[in-house]
Amino acid sequence: MSLGLPKAFLDDMVANIDDDTPRLVYADWLEENGQPERAEFIRVQIDRAHLPAWDAAQVRLRLREEALLNLHGEEWLAEFPVIEGARWEGFRRGIVAEVSFASFEAMRKSAHACRAVAPVEAVTVRWPRRREAVQGGDPIAELRELSLTGRPTREEEVGWLADSPQFSTLRVLTARGLWVEGLRRLTASPHLGGLRALRLPSNNLGNTGIRVLTRAASLTSLEELTLSGQLYERYGEDPSIQAAGMEALAAWPGLASVRSLTLVGSDGRRPGLRALLRSPHIGALKELSLRGGRLDGQAMAELDSAGPDLRLETLNLGENVLKDVGAEYVALVPCLRELKALWLDRCEISLAGARLFAKKASFLGGLRLLDVSHNHFGPAGLGGLLERKSKSLHTLGLRDNDLHDEGAELLAGSKASDPLLEVDLSQNGLGSAAAQALGESPHLRSLMVLRLEDNPINESAAATLAASPLGQRLAVLDLGAAPPAAEDEVSF
Repeated sequence: MSLGLPKAFLDDMVANIDDDTPRLVYADWLEENGQPERAEFIRVQIDRAHLPAWDAAQVRLRLREEALLNLHGEEWLAEFPVIEGARWEGFRRGIVAEVSFASFEAMRKSAHACRAVAPVEAVTVRWPRRREAVQGGDPIAELRELSLTGRPTREEEVGWLADSPQFSTLRVLTARGLWVEGLRRLTASPHLGGLRALRLPSNNLGNTGIRVLTRAASLTSLEELTLSGQLYERYGEDPSIQAAGMEALAAWPGLASVRSLTLVGSDGRRPGLRALLRSPHIGALKELSLRGGRLDGQAMAELDSAGPDLRLETLNLGENVLKDVGAEYVALVPCLRELKALWLDRCEISLAGARLFAKKASFLGGLRLLDVSHNHFGPAGLGGLLERKSKSLHTLGLRDNDLHDEGAELLAGSKASDPLLEVDLSQNGLGSAAAQALGESPHLRSLMVLRLEDNPINESAAATLAASPLGQRLAVLDLGAAPPAAEDEVSF
């Protein structure tokens, strides 16, 4: 059993950590030396890294990646040595490159041993403690991503890390458990000029934290910003991001380089959304998530007031009470005409709203992914979507939408279902008739993933579906735990 990568390949990857060429050369070598699946895995992960998340090729590549990991993932990880205080976690562009350390002290002691066998690109470690020596070890030159777990207990612990030259190698930083003064100390670091993505989940930041963020002189190159979740109240601080915070974010010149913005769990409501969408700095934004943002349907009217340069490709509005009026606004606004992926799950959209959305959405012809789970589309709402005959839609989430057997039969009988690669019909009251229609469908010709969890499809009907031509073609058929067939029920 080999330990780590052959040294010549490892040295080349470390010296050119952001370049795919050394990995592809290694993949060619693996294939020539009897390891074609490992070579394929490298190429698959590299291909995925260069495609948008909504690209249809991602479905096929993801499924192949998962299959290769299920077959060989543990074996490939096991080839790397056991190192005290460290655990090999996963792969980056086909190579073992993710490590979690038990502590910063363990990272200081064991980083050299890890780097001797793998290009350490991503590290997960909890915030340092007073007893730990953050300084003293050489920076990991190839480290591109650092994820900090837990919570720092005092500002000086944030400062120890912020002053570390290790920050200068980072492109992605995920920091949990911060409060306003902790964020101020973190962003005072002189080493963040190369940072591309700042992810701040589960923090106590609120409006004051947003102002601190927008005044940070070091954040000059951000392309991704994530501010999600509320942890707890600390020293009377309000952890929620409200309209004033979103107004401060909208006025921030640094927003001009941000392509992906996530504000999950904010409380800006309509005034905050208005300020954000009218920002003179928002033109580069392509991905926006306002999931669980306490938005209502009338707030969606603000999408129509967005700046003329805004052309979103991904929009997540899940877990907002948009109802029918919100669905109609979303369907009509100009800034979504180039939309590729949309989440409207748990938005309380009725059949009437589903019909309006399906009829009026100008972007449906170019949409790749649509998730309307946990609404009330019903067979007629699904029928409205199918009538648009989209040739680009490859992923459709319809979980818990009152479809029943009629909806499944409609999908199975529609030629418009042929481009679909992945469909979720879970929790829709589907029975044996639905399973029969799906199994006998002359359409669904491209389908690779079919999810049917939590439906009353009995064991006999489930087995027949799995054995059908469709079932045999699928890479994933998720039926959950099928109930047994009733004694008087005849399978198709």
